[in-house]
Amino acid sequence: MSKRPSLIGGLTLPGSEAREAVTDRPTEAAPEAPAPKAVGRRARPEIVHTSVYLPREVHRRLREIAFTRDVKVHDIIMEGIDEALRKHGHPSVDALKVGAKRGE
Repeated sequence: MSKRPSLIGGLTLPGSEAREAVTDRPTEAAPEAPAPKAVGRRARPEIVHTSVYLPREVHRRLREIAFTRDVKVHDIIMEGIDEALRKHGHPSVDALKVGAKRGE
């Protein structure tokens, strides 16, 4: 049994002819260009992205709290991080942000 043909396979989009002309040329050993940056995003070296795995019910409750207070779940999580830092004798999140901006 063969594959069913794609509904959009035969469509030609405006400007696609120019792309085909560029891609039909044989490629030479040209130096690789750096990957383009995402549009609208600025570099933020002082920010580290991380993931948090939460039980579904915990996430649901955090969303409920955030909705009730008209804030984002991120804000609720940052409050918890702030409390954990203080509990262990560290400066608050805001104090650490200011210190990082000054280069301390």
